[in-house]
Amino acid sequence: MTRPRKPFGANHPGRLPATMMKVLAAEMSDPSRLRRGKQYAKDGSVLDILIDPGVATCEIQGSRSTPYIAAVTVKPGDGMPLRRDVKFACTCPDNDNWDSYACKHVVATLFTLSDEFLLEPELLDLWRGRDVERNPDRDDDDDHDDDHDDDNLDLGDAEDDERPHERRRGHLRLVGSEVVARNRPTAPAPHVDPLAALLRTPEGMALPEVGDIERIEPALPRSRELAAVLRDALRHLRIEWD
Repeated sequence: MTRPRKPFGANHPGRLPATMMKVLAAEMSDPSRLRRGKQYAKDGSVLDILIDPGVATCEIQGSRSTPYIAAVTVKPGDGMPLRRDVKFACTCPDNDNWDSYACKHVVATLFTLSDEFLLEPELLDLWRGRDVERNPDRDDDDDHDDDHDDDNLDLGDAEDDERPHERRRGHLRLVGSEVVARNRPTAPAPHVDPLAALLRTPEGMALPEVGDIERIEPALPRSRELAAVLRDALRHLRIEWD
């Protein structure tokens, strides 16, 4: 699949998954980004789309000359995923915003996915990975271009110059996978105590025995107010030895 398709008419087989995808887009973003992303999908700013098992990648023309790449990954499963099953990434600066909302380019990707599901609901199974389990030899582009085979695409082959569209789609898939890998969360580094090495007792060294510390009753000052403050402080003082 390459250029996003625009549905016409009302009788389409994937009305339910298409509607559910739009609801999911509303859950993943705020009203402002949702409105702008929906407009991007509507006005043709989405230049290209690839739906692979587990990830959908879109190329979106924004305000700069170089298009943005947005990728939406999903856990394997059946039917429409829940919000917790979906992750997203984009090459735009808004991808690193603090409120964790999906940017307008990711929203445009979700709305473009909605149009594709409306026309061809089987693509939802492909996105969720079910299509690969049933028929691992199927190419996701067979329904649109039988002459294309992205799995054997060589971006550096000079003979591919006669197929610029294939090269562009291969580049989109490559960049999309890099975006997903770059935004995948990593496990935090284990905490290392900087004083552990200094406080470590050398092997074979015996520590001196420390006897019980006798309680010493301090002499209180003559001033009643000051003595009351000191007595209260000593009552709540606790020393712990580790």
